[in-house]
Amino acid sequence: MTQDLNPISWGAQDRYQAHFIVKMPGISEDDFLVRAKLQTKGHFASKRVVGVQWIGGALADILNSDDTLKTMMTRIPYHDAQISVEPTKGGIRIHGKWKDSHEFSMTKELFAVYDRIALDIKKESGSPPVQS
Repeated sequence: MTQDLNPISWGAQDRYQAHFIVKMPGISEDDFLVRAKLQTKGHFASKRVVGVQWIGGALADILNSDDTLKTMMTRIPYHDAQISVEPTKGGIRIHGKWKDSHEFSMTKELFAVYDRIALDIKKESGSPPVQS
């Protein structure tokens, strides 16, 4: 019997991802599918974000015109700034890259970026922002 050289790992994986859901029933899915394309400087551990361009549906135009969001994203680490926005059943999901347990964290700065994106989603949909 030969041994499989590429075994499939089974069971729980040590990978995490934060998801922020903005409840939005009855939306056009194509308008809300966007991702951040990052302009960077440096290499490897010293890589940092110097600019952000959003690519995708109509929401991308709103996010690209938000200078406060762009500034906020240049202040967070490169790995955290890799953000995607996509429609789900009954809402819009904002999420970053998968991280292992040693990397995973939610800083105040990253939470503020996700919150700002949620505010822009509400603007795009025409819904009034929810005050907390």
